Amino acid sequence: MEIKNLSQLKKAIKEGHKFIIRKHYIKPEYEGQIRKPNWVLTNGFYSIENEKPDSEVTLANNGKGSWIEYGKASDWEFENGVCKQSFRGNNVWEIEII
Repeated sequence: MEIKNLSQLKKAIKEGHKFIIRKHYIKPEYEGQIRKPNWVLTNGFYSIENEKPDSEVTLANNGKGSWIEYGKASDWEFENGVCKQSFRGNNVWEIEII
């Protein structure tokens, strides 16, 4: 699934599509993780590790998972199916819907 803008990404997350973390600039140990949305809100979502009920990510925030805020559309770049988020000019991560 190729995502071309933040609106499409939000729709894919709302529909529960899994994603893979291609690159994580803050926590490189997350690279390669397959996540799925667990609790979706309008401004962001919680995600858990796919098929890993006891992982630190899955158990975070009282079992809701890791919190990801969408931020502004200008915080995102979309190219060849990869969604890259930055915050205040600093890269955060690159994900791809699978």
